[in-house]
Amino acid sequence: MNNHSIKELIQRILPFVQPFFTLIVFSFIANMLFAAANAAILASVEPVFRTLFNADAASVMPRVGTDTSSLKSWYDAFIQKLIIGETFYISIRNLSIFIFVLFAIRGLLKYLSRIISVRMEEGIMKSIRDTMFLRLTSLSMDFFGRNKTGNIISLLTNDVGVLNHSAINSVTGLWREGITVVIYVALLIAISPMLTAIALLISIGSFLAIRLSTKLLRRYGARMQHAQANYTSTLQETVHGIRVVKALAVESTMLKRFSSQTAHYVHTALRNERVSALVPVVNDTFGILALVGVFFAGGMALESGQIVASNLVTFLFLLFGLMQPITSIVSTIASMQRGIAAAQNVAGLLDEQPTITDGSSKPGTFSTELAINDVSFSYGSGNVLRNITLNIPRGETVAFVGASGSGKSTLLDLVLRFYDPQQGNISFNGQDIRTFSLPEYRSMFGMVSQETILFNDTVFANITLGMENVTSEQVEQAARIAHAHDFISQLPDGYNTVIGDRGMRLSGGQRQRLAIARAVVRNPQILLFDEATSALDTESERIVQAAIGNVLSNRTAIVVAHRLSTVVHADKIFVFDNGTIVETGTHNELLAMNGVYTRLYAG
Repeated sequence: MNNHSIKELIQRILPFVQPFFTLIVFSFIANMLFAAANAAILASVEPVFRTLFNADAASVMPRVGTDTSSLKSWYDAFIQKLIIGETFYISIRNLSIFIFVLFAIRGLLKYLSRIISVRMEEGIMKSIRDTMFLRLTSLSMDFFGRNKTGNIISLLTNDVGVLNHSAINSVTGLWREGITVVIYVALLIAISPMLTAIALLISIGSFLAIRLSTKLLRRYGARMQHAQANYTSTLQETVHGIRVVKALAVESTMLKRFSSQTAHYVHTALRNERVSALVPVVNDTFGILALVGVFFAGGMALESGQIVASNLVTFLFLLFGLMQPITSIVSTIASMQRGIAAAQNVAGLLDEQPTITDGSSKPGTFSTELAINDVSFSYGSGNVLRNITLNIPRGETVAFVGASGSGKSTLLDLVLRFYDPQQGNISFNGQDIRTFSLPEYRSMFGMVSQETILFNDTVFANITLGMENVTSEQVEQAARIAHAHDFISQLPDGYNTVIGDRGMRLSGGQRQRLAIARAVVRNPQILLFDEATSALDTESERIVQAAIGNVLSNRTAIVVAHRLSTVVHADKIFVFDNGTIVETGTHNELLAMNGVYTRLYAG
């Protein structure tokens, strides 16, 4: 986890907040009016009671003295003028209407404040999620090699959710309650600066407790996010590999692992909650001490004539009302610590940069050859490829063969610029592929891999993935070339049939033929087949191999194969062994050499 300071985290989040400045202003105004309505309700208690229960209205007119603010005097007079009528009935009626209107306004302002805040919060979080997804898809393959899939999913779901609930949402609550506190404190100072100072001095203990707890809560918050990422990762791996889990009857093993990880999360969450729950209790304790201290000091001041009884009653009501927003602020600050831990993870992803840099040139039409020039590559320690040199002329089909781990698929990854070689270069039409725009360059290729990636959508949408303005005729033609049209036509809704998560409603051979159709409809200049039939049974392989034969006609193609029967018609075959090319030739030429290829073909 990246260790960003609070200031740095704010700087990372601020660009997502700025587009919602207008909503922030409206939210601030609504919250300020809501806080003012709350203060007005509390400030009305004393003059209302004084007005109603004093028979002589004249005697209850506010007595403005040195200890009374002009604002309070005006408000007292306003309440009396609004409520007092010619009879007691009229006064009670006016009071009832006044209370209803005041609470109705307060409720409306609370509703508006919440609606504005939710719209702002969800807009900010959508922007953060979209930016994170964009950053994730722009990162190079080495990032995905370093991070578990489940952890990445947890980051975009759990961490973003916690950031919204414990940070973004908390900030909205903080300024609402903060405005309330400021208004209340201003009124308290206006009534009695001395009593306000006493209350604040006693409350210092609460602020110290908050300061001590935040570091601990932040640490536990980070641990909770890590624990949550772990069990999310196990859940994702189990669902993805459920066939293997059931086939090996290891459900109990996976449950044990998942249960252990969730138990660790619960243990950490409980430790966090012990501290988090203690914070408002400590705050309430100091709040009661402040109230008692003010009651005692106020009583002494009342006896000495430093304050009048009506002002002391109002002060105590306001001070008691102040406890709720302060408790809310303290609880929010405690909750925000986990949000800060989540923000650290979010900022960490946003800080990630792709290691494969984008070029600016356009590759143009494939006219000459794709050349691999003295390329060496390693994922870490030990070379996976060493001094690979070969040319792939336009219009030819070449094959890479060799034992597992010999570097065949890694070379395809280099051709697609998923990685860059540590030595040598790859050129397209004589130009280094590192100078090309990545989207422009990769769009030159159509790829069919051993692991067919399909989405929970229709057949049509899977074939045309990412393409626009593709006609039904073009899709059907591609499906016919891929020997897929017949089985698609037999599906319940034909090309509009939803094929399920990862295409699980189709057989392995059917999924592979859809992948071939998806490659064909793009009309790529170079086709790549990476072990496209290795996971299929004999009959499915025969059908898919026939489809590949159709596709390869008059096209440039690279075929990576473990089953050598699929490459016998290639124009040239490169034999890989331990990261190097040991033999090159056609099928017959290689058999005549009686070397590595012959042993592979015979085995």
